[in-house]
Formats: sequence, C-alpha cells, structure tokens
Amino acid sequence: MSRLFAASDIHGHGYLLQVLLDKAGYNPAADRLFLLGDYVNKGPDSAGTLNLVDRLCTAGAVALQGNNERKWLERVPDSAAPDISAASRYQRLIARMPLWAEEDGYLFVHAGLRPGIPLAAQSVEDLTSIREPFFHSPPLKNKTVVFGHTPTFRFGLSPGNIWCGTGKLGIDTGAGHGHDLSLVELHEGRQWSLSVSTPNTLRKMKFRFT
Repeated sequence: MSRLFAASDIHGHGYLLQVLLDKAGYNPAADRLFLLGDYVNKGPDSAGTLNLVDRLCTAGAVALQGNNERKWLERVPDSAAPDISAASRYQRLIARMPLWAEEDGYLFVHAGLRPGIPLAAQSVEDLTSIREPFFHSPPLKNKTVVFGHTPTFRFGLSPGNIWCGTGKLGIDTGAGHGHDLSLVELHEGRQWSLSVSTPNTLRKMKFRFT
C-alpha cells in the first residue's frame, strides 16, 4: 500500500524537507505527498524551497497555498528574486497551487475551515489564516482535517510535537519559529522531525489521532 505523507510551514528550510523525505524513504512513484503551504519567508532560503516544491510537484506531490505565498502574489521580496522574470515565475507557480485537497479521508488545508460554511464557499482568508474558530469547531463527518499555520507549541505542547484533536491534526511543529520541521505519514501515524537549530539530530516518533 502506498504511504501518505504531509508537511507544512517549511519557511525557507527546503534542505531540511529534502533530508526528511530521504530519511523516510519517500518514493514519488508509489507514495503521495501533500505540502500545506508557507514555503517562504522567515527562513534562510525561500527561493530554493519554492524550487524544491516545484520539483516535488512535477514528480507528483500536491502543494497548497499558505498565507505567506499569498503575500508573494502581491510582491516577491527583492532578496528572493534577482529580476522581474524570476519574480513572475514564482508568482505563476504559486497561482497554480490549490487552496485545499482531499485524499483517503483526509482534507488538507493550510490553516483550517470556517465552521458551518461548505468547503466550496470557504474564503481564501479563512483557508489560509483562520485559527480559533476552526480549533473549537466540531469535527467534519468522515474526514480528518490536516492543517498547518498554527505552530503546535501554541496548543501548549512541547516544541516539535504533532497536535492531535478530534478530527483534526496540526502538523506545523514550528520551523518558522526556530523549532522543528516535521514530515508525517498518516496511514501509520509516523513522524520524522529535524530541529532548524540542530539539524543533525533526527527524531522519529509515532502519534495517534482520532
């Protein structure tokens, strides 16, 4: 059976994502990979991370827009693109990214959903930026929402831990805040993590969710 991977909020640490994929044995010909946004800003190499995301998508991955990619649709930072042509290429890449995706009973989104609103009617702002109204909403029927945007330490967890709620799974383990970047495999509940400050130490864990 193919494995189902997800990662979110990479924030310029694309080289760490590549290490995690390698350590997990990700095989694009057999496995599925969903990237949940915020590839850019805060970290050391936004442009390189977007280039990696583009290559992963060419090989079969699905990459969603996050709120930081929305900022790049308005203006790409001069430090990330040497000229207008490069900036336009990044904007075209981001514009092609969907806002949500579904696979095997999982709904992937960057930030969450506005309660009581059909998926097709959700606003871009909610899909990429919502927090508390989504956290406190009842679970969707027969779907687990996998999301990023809110680092899991804001749920009172130790940095680097996955947040498991009823019908919800938060996988932003704080790379954009100096903590960990994580890759999760959903079918077996596995997590691979690297700290952005000490990237030579790989953590492998199991998690359970409802």
